[in-house]
Amino acid sequence: MFPQFADVSLNADQTVAATQLLLRIAQVDGTRTAEEVALIRQFYDACRNGADNWPAFDSLQTETQNTNPAGAFPTAAQRDMVLATCLLVAYADGSLIAEELLAVRAVAAEIGMPANRVDELLGLVKDYMLAHLARLPDAASVAVVARELG
Repeated sequence: MFPQFADVSLNADQTVAATQLLLRIAQVDGTRTAEEVALIRQFYDACRNGADNWPAFDSLQTETQNTNPAGAFPTAAQRDMVLATCLLVAYADGSLIAEELLAVRAVAAEIGMPANRVDELLGLVKDYMLAHLARLPDAASVAVVARELG
């Protein structure tokens, strides 16, 4: 997803924990949209990289609230990747609502990330999303989206 996380890897247990956190974020607004689930499945499949001995994605969707990720991501790069992906999931349905941002901040606290790092990652995610839109020929629409992102 993010080029700066290309060298960051998660083992099976970490990927399961991260996937369940992502599914928790997707549920904040009351439903997991198809866009959110597709993004989470893409994350899971990319981390899984064809391994056969990992749990099936669909089996991970039931126990998202009881996940205890404390200590699961020992490196700052792993925590950054998980939180940036949480923010992408929150944006996947078109907007980041206050409840989703609060949920992302709660995940950050659970995994031991400093609160100010969430704001830095939020800026990174916005830049990432705008960079993909900047290639579009309609600059006015890109400007509107940029204003909506904040």
